[in-house]
Amino acid sequence: MININYMNISILLLLLVSKLSSSFINISPFIATIIIGAYFINNKYHFLLMICIAQFISDMSFGMHVSSVFVYMSYFCIVLILYLSEKNFSLVNSLIKAVHANVIFFFISNFGHFVFFSESYSLPIFFNSYEAGIPFGANLMLSTLFFIFIYHALLAISNKQLVSSWLK
Repeated sequence: MININYMNISILLLLLVSKLSSSFINISPFIATIIIGAYFINNKYHFLLMICIAQFISDMSFGMHVSSVFVYMSYFCIVLILYLSEKNFSLVNSLIKAVHANVIFFFISNFGHFVFFSESYSLPIFFNSYEAGIPFGANLMLSTLFFIFIYHALLAISNKQLVSSWLK
């Protein structure tokens, strides 16, 4: 018998919606959703599968490219770091994880872009590829931090309403 876990379904739907709502300038709630989802999904492999499903559906919708393997690798590293770190749910903890996750994503995905899209390989071109990615990385970092605040606010409101309903 299949055990339906509504939290898992909710997180998967959030991942899908956040990934499909991503813009080409990297304003996305996806990494914030990964960070918040890691607090609620206990099995990192199950969670990684959910992330890959959302990314794959997004890739099928927006187009897949050869460097996507590095995007998947960055999510794998992010999930590993999230599950190795302390699971203390707090805004400060989530913001620190947001910075770590974005740095990981920036370095791994830009390396993939350098490997697959460079016409030649030299140190100046390597550094230029990272320099060119800074605006996208900055947008992703700011949007991740913004959505971490949004998720924490929504969860705080939800918990407050839940507690007040129990007190009645």
